[in-house]
Amino acid sequence: MLHLRAALVLVAAVLALGATCNGRSVSEISRERAVEIARLEVSFQPDSIQADRTTSGARPLWRVTLRGRLPGQPPGLFETAIVEIDRQSGEVVSRART
Repeated sequence: MLHLRAALVLVAAVLALGATCNGRSVSEISRERAVEIARLEVSFQPDSIQADRTTSGARPLWRVTLRGRLPGQPPGLFETAIVEIDRQSGEVVSRART
């Protein structure tokens, strides 16, 4: 009886670990935190910001798109930066500017 109880506890622990690792219970950074991180990567004041959840392979990411103008830049010109941030660690994975 004791072995059966120990086996059930072990199975429950493995199932709980699996539920935590499958991406549903693992915490992720908020949209607001992703935007804060992305803003540190640009040298302009954004006029618009868009943040979308996405994936690259199996890696969950925030893709943050920032648009704005550099100081003194003519009205017809603007900057666009796309910053991809790991949704769990907050690490900047990639950055692109146009």
